[in-house]
Amino acid sequence: MSVQAVIPVKPLGRALGRLAAVLAPAERRDLQAAMLADLLDACRGCAALDALLVVTSDPAAGQLAAGFGARLLPDHAPPQGMNAAVAIGRADAARQGRRALVLTADLPLTRPEDLAAIVAAAPAVAGGVVLVPSRDGTGTNALLLDPAEAMPTRLGPDSRAQHAALARERGLVLTELALPRIALDVDTPADLAPIAAGAHGWCRTTEVCVRHGLAGRLTVGTAP
Repeated sequence: MSVQAVIPVKPLGRALGRLAAVLAPAERRDLQAAMLADLLDACRGCAALDALLVVTSDPAAGQLAAGFGARLLPDHAPPQGMNAAVAIGRADAARQGRRALVLTADLPLTRPEDLAAIVAAAPAVAGGVVLVPSRDGTGTNALLLDPAEAMPTRLGPDSRAQHAALARERGLVLTELALPRIALDVDTPADLAPIAAGAHGWCRTTEVCVRHGLAGRLTVGTAP
């Protein structure tokens, strides 16, 4: 069965609230767009993915995603959160007869080979889930569902444990996969600081950090 990436995207400028103490609104908007572009580029370069879907109510985010070949579906109006947006994408993948690879939009270090590793880890028989936990071990940064409607998502605090419990309840085969680049989602200044410094190599997100002079500010935690 083919695989469709599903990426829920909040309106640009309304995400990254935990960075508001050190980043101005325009900087957060630029950063959010750059992280999304880095992730979309990785998806576009992964031969294991057959389709790319972005669920968003933001025209600018939609235009950005379309430039990477993504199909677009509108989010709820008003938005009802990430899991409601993911449900739109999972239902679409199911209609297309595809598995769903759910990805959060703040994974700028993702490479095509990371995504291919998730697809390769899926059980040969339908009825499985591949989960990539966040760096702190409590969250979920990527979730492959086979079939796409195998279970709802619980993205947010403690989602790793909630997804594992749901998989057990539904008799699904759960595979957990440690992928350091996908494990690093950007929530706090400490998450962003090494990316801004180029410690993980160069990407669009690093370029934005350099353009706005964020590296030193993130280290000392000063306001914009």
